[in-house]
Amino acid sequence: MKKKWLISVSQGSLESVAKELRKQDVQVLEVLDMINVIIAEQGNLSRHQIKSIIGVENVEEENNVSI
Repeated sequence: MKKKWLISVSQGSLESVAKELRKQDVQVLEVLDMINVIIAEQGNLSRHQIKSIIGVENVEEENNVSI
């Protein structure tokens, strides 16, 4: 199973970041416009490479929580 990234983006940058991720063959799973977050599968880009995309503020690995 591939890692999933939670990518926080700056206000107004959701579509441009999602477009750039898709261009880099990263599968965008969800775009959460109310909280400016994109959920994506890792693909071939590292966390550092994703952070270098203009508009990206933070990249975190999604962790499953079970109780």
